[in-house]
Amino acid sequence: MNSDTIKIGILGIGGIGGFVGAPLAKKYKNSAAKIIFICRGETKTAIQNNGLLFESKGEKETIFPDLVSDNPTEIGILDVLILTSKSYSISDILNTYKDCINAETIIITLQNVVNAKEIIRETLPEVGQIMEGCIYVASNVKKPGHIQHVGGPGKIFVGGKDNKQVIDWLADGGLDITYVENINQILWKKYLFVAPVAAITSAYKVTFGQLLEDQNLMYILENMMIEIRSLASENNIILTKEDIETSKDLLTKFPFESKSSLQLDFENNNQTEKKFLVDYVIENANKFGIETPFYNGVNAKII
Repeated sequence: MNSDTIKIGILGIGGIGGFVGAPLAKKYKNSAAKIIFICRGETKTAIQNNGLLFESKGEKETIFPDLVSDNPTEIGILDVLILTSKSYSISDILNTYKDCINAETIIITLQNVVNAKEIIRETLPEVGQIMEGCIYVASNVKKPGHIQHVGGPGKIFVGGKDNKQVIDWLADGGLDITYVENINQILWKKYLFVAPVAAITSAYKVTFGQLLEDQNLMYILENMMIEIRSLASENNIILTKEDIETSKDLLTKFPFESKSSLQLDFENNNQTEKKFLVDYVIENANKFGIETPFYNGVNAKII
């Protein structure tokens, strides 16, 4: 990567990809940084024709990146690939765009999982440098090419081999991004919130606000978090009672009507991340002999 130029691809312009891509494309339009939206189908057509409509805090803005494409040849080798697609599609997508990644490409993951690096290495055993990360935001697709930021600060944490130059480019491009040495601790703290909230809202078909108002559901949620804490400890991650209280309190930071992405996928009959947010907990807890009666009970209600 030339210190004066950088080629950044955002793979998947959904809720997260749109939230991340919008400020970068706005800041770096016609500059030394080339911002590429990697997307297909209706989303690609909508953004090519009309730009990305990004809605946040009551304001709307139309943004055009340097390139919108699903053609690996047209995209070329990337300096940075920000992976914002759903967990279940990582392998297929990386296979599709492997020609855009070389040994020097920085791959930044923003999935709601604790094993993104493992998933990537199954597809790309040696290519690319992985910086695992997570983002705290609620951002949804209103329709292809129209993204609505509905809540959450948009704070991004990344780990792996430190690359100050890349972090500086992304921060200067408008992202609230921080490098941390122990990213696994951060990933598990987010998973402590995301996984059980996604599961329980999907099972009981409630919004974040309705969940907060239901004492019985909050009791179940807390015990699901305790089950995740037990699993984390088997992975040498210490989560505390304070971490659980912080995760529960995080629900108050979102609008009453907010829904988890897992719940929205179920409602819209889309493919879901249940394998990574529900099944992963139960199956891995079972390997360590950890009982998960609350997770099992919620899982039984997800249909």
